[in-house]
Amino acid sequence: MSTPRMRVAGAPVSFGVDEIMVDDAWMPAGTDVLDWLVDIGMEGTELGPPGYLGDADALRDGLSSRGLELVGSFLPLHFSRNEVADEDRAWLATNLALVRDGAPEGSRPIAILSDQFDEPERMAHSGQIDRHPETWLSAARFDALIDNLHRAAELCRSQGFDVVIHPHAGTYIETADEIARVMDRIDPSLLGLCLDTGHFRFGGADPTQAVHDYHEIIRHVHIKDCRTAVMDGVKAEGKGLEEALRRGVFCELGTGDSGIDSVINALREHDYSGWLVIEQDQYLTAADTPESVVAGQRANREYLRGFGI
Repeated sequence: MSTPRMRVAGAPVSFGVDEIMVDDAWMPAGTDVLDWLVDIGMEGTELGPPGYLGDADALRDGLSSRGLELVGSFLPLHFSRNEVADEDRAWLATNLALVRDGAPEGSRPIAILSDQFDEPERMAHSGQIDRHPETWLSAARFDALIDNLHRAAELCRSQGFDVVIHPHAGTYIETADEIARVMDRIDPSLLGLCLDTGHFRFGGADPTQAVHDYHEIIRHVHIKDCRTAVMDGVKAEGKGLEEALRRGVFCELGTGDSGIDSVINALREHDYSGWLVIEQDQYLTAADTPESVVAGQRANREYLRGFGI
């Protein structure tokens, strides 16, 4: 029996383009990122910040002309804040339209929902949430989180998208306990799980154990490595997620502590056959160059080829 094939995609965040760090020393053009992805050997890409790769026509043309699929879009919302739920869902509907209309023929992009990462106390204590109960959600806000997550998933599904929730550092779904609590409450007929091996490790969860625990609902994977030594240094100084990103907490595959090799073995054990999206959330400094950034992502792609992927 043949092993289910995992396909490999990239993402603009690996080239320094994300929604958290906005003061990088420089930023690549979207067309350059697409060219680099093809040259490195990716089969597809995630969207990155909505608009970075252009409007729907530019997105579709840019991907189609390079033979790249659109595999997903990262969509953060304030799930525990009822006061902005209507505004958030309107934003979601607008960006789902961009993804739908910009997807090349044959693409089936996933709506990757995430809790938003703009709560100051969560950002400040990210990576050490277990030590700060003052940052934990009340029962009422947790109920709101689940309700608004389900309503967002319903909206995505009504527009023809498969849906996953992405636990993420700096949000109210960060730690192993928070992830487990959400997994116990979600409706698997509405949405599944995006396993981000770097963010799981950042929040204190074991990515390999997560594959075994949640394999029935894992529908998308961000393959990412995480240096816990960087986290330890940041924690010791009382700093949070942004400082960890500046110091390169997310590193080249195989050089951190996410256990990428055992994650891949576990995914194969459970016959995962979806996308592996290489992500290395990067903060670009003046010392970084297009050549050095591309070389790092080429090394990530070669690392997966070492597993026959």
